[in-house]
Amino acid sequence: AEYMGEHLFCRQIATMASVPALVLPQSKLDKLADDLKKLEVNPIVQMGGTTAVPTFQRQGYLEKRGSTRDKWFKRFFVLRDSFVLGYNLQKSDYTVEPRAAIHLGNATIQIMPEHEGRAFCFLITTMQKDKFIFSAESEQERQAWLEDLEVARKVTHANMVKLAVENRCLAEQKGAVGVALDNSTSALAIFSNPEYVQNTPITGGAEGWLRTRGFNPEEQATKSLLGSTKLPSVQKLYFILRDSHLMMFQGGDMLTKPRGVMFLLGTVIEYNTANDTEGEYSFKVRSYQCGDEIELTCSSSRVRQRWMDALRVAARVTYPDFRLLLKEHEILASLTLTPRAAPPPKPNAPSEQVLPPVPLLHEDFDLQGEQLDPGTEQAYDANGVPLLRNPDGKLVSSENEEVFHAITPRFNAAGQQLDPFNRPLPPGAVPMFNAEQKPIGVGPDGQHYLPDGTVVDQAAEHYDAEGNVLDTKTVEAANAIAPTINVALQVRTMLKGEADREEAVDVLGRTFRGMNDTKSVESGKLINADGEEVPLVSARRVQNQSGQLVQYEPPKAAPAPQSSGLRVITTDDQGDDKLLAEVEIDSRTTLRDVRNMIQGDLQAHFVDFIFLLNGVPLLKYEETSKFASTCYPEVTVRGNELKAVKQIPVTKKVAEISQYEEKKKQEQDEFADVLAKVRQGRFLRSTKASYLEP
Repeated sequence: AEYMGEHLFCRQIATMASVPALVLPQSKLDKLADDLKKLEVNPIVQMGGTTAVPTFQRQGYLEKRGSTRDKWFKRFFVLRDSFVLGYNLQKSDYTVEPRAAIHLGNATIQIMPEHEGRAFCFLITTMQKDKFIFSAESEQERQAWLEDLEVARKVTHANMVKLAVENRCLAEQKGAVGVALDNSTSALAIFSNPEYVQNTPITGGAEGWLRTRGFNPEEQATKSLLGSTKLPSVQKLYFILRDSHLMMFQGGDMLTKPRGVMFLLGTVIEYNTANDTEGEYSFKVRSYQCGDEIELTCSSSRVRQRWMDALRVAARVTYPDFRLLLKEHEILASLTLTPRAAPPPKPNAPSEQVLPPVPLLHEDFDLQGEQLDPGTEQAYDANGVPLLRNPDGKLVSSENEEVFHAITPRFNAAGQQLDPFNRPLPPGAVPMFNAEQKPIGVGPDGQHYLPDGTVVDQAAEHYDAEGNVLDTKTVEAANAIAPTINVALQVRTMLKGEADREEAVDVLGRTFRGMNDTKSVESGKLINADGEEVPLVSARRVQNQSGQLVQYEPPKAAPAPQSSGLRVITTDDQGDDKLLAEVEIDSRTTLRDVRNMIQGDLQAHFVDFIFLLNGVPLLKYEETSKFASTCYPEVTVRGNELKAVKQIPVTKKVAEISQYEEKKKQEQDEFADVLAKVRQGRFLRSTKASYLEP
């Protein structure tokens, strides 16, 4: 019955209201069902042959500064996969209500100077911009927490998917995809299954209102004077499934303080069809390792199946499984990718000739929260000062806002030198320029180009930043970046849905700014990643799923697309739907366009908000390629707390000029905000001059 249910789930992917219709061959449906089934194989990972995986990566007492009161509290904290859970005291039962649940996915973790008389502080800033200040008892203890937190922040569904997809791409490069999928990580094949990846937002999980008696209701039961046992009453509660944790909230709660948390490693998810009635479809989640259980009731069989499959996947978003995929990645990358040049050594330290191949699992975002182009990294100057993109696309110093010239050396956070396009230099390579000091880069096809798309013959003279002619060996060394960009482009496109907007890039594999600007297309010019006008003929279209680059063809003149009204809704603190806005959209409108149109009006309800697609939150960069029509007739948004909402809906029309102006104003505001934070020292990294000294 479960296997058939999984088949039904696969078919339902094609018919969900907020997912574009897909016609999938039976073989693909079978493969998706098989990969879901594999998740139940050996869910308790063993390390070292017989030793069970430790429940926690780290645990111990820390002081935490109150978020609403200027006071410090000593709490017992547990670091488990991508979560930090805080409790008043050390406990044996960690399913009970924690004082805090901090999700580390895409969080920044920074050392702080002495703060309010405490010497060993550090700061966690989550993706939702929540801030948490901690104090350890010693420098050694702080360093131990920081090291484990840096690892834990990568143990997310998004990174599991990226690793699995990257591994598949790397295996295909060597013709070893069959071997890779049949090895010890075959139970994790769901994370690279094309149908799953294309129809699931990268964050994975699920969230929404369900009916339940809560966690471990037998333990919460009360006895009457007559000796009868009374279980807790059934309530409508809000659940968030994020990575390997299931969290429970009540209406009015902040979404960092759950009423209960369940760790999903080793859980079994079972149908409870005996209690099925119209509008009530139940299932149970049991952890035989922790002794926890919960019964949840959904409004439809489709919603139940979606939750059950999401829970099976989440139970494998764990530190041990992440390590398995990472080990496989290291092996495949060593066979496929080119090593990196090492950063300059610290004083009195032995020099390393090369580093391992560039790991594709690097930061997805720059310090401004924008998605990095394939193969690129956040850049810093020689003093460790971050370089930012101003609203015009120019790379500027966050210190003085002056344009950072291409010939000036730039580095990543580890001190490794980057080329003028913010990509790590391969061994033996140096930044390259032509006689006019225009930067030369290597494209995914291995050819050399200027930023405007002009081809540079590899036999022609190339110069370094000082104007010296480079020898042939140095010029050829730069070509080693091409395989890395190729694989990164392929991975990025495989993570996109089939109905998502196909991406256009320049000859170096970088995305354009303002690709939806009709005037730019009509003028034959586009704005590249550096904010410079380049010919339209230099653009390449990235084919979805294959990642292949083909000549970009501007859209042909066509009748104005038909428009329709998209309902923007949210659920209030009672679980009731509230209409916030009706937005007129057409076939070209993206969710980012919708955000730009309604953001100002929704500030009365939310400081910030996220879109939910089938109960899964979308990251902001996903909004850019997600057509709003795929969500028709309605899309859900939520803020960072479950609160009452006044229903005063607004109506927005399609207006390209006003959208453009609103977007430019938003970019100006966001740039000013990031610039202020950098100047306060919040984003300064550990790149020090000592790494860069000769």
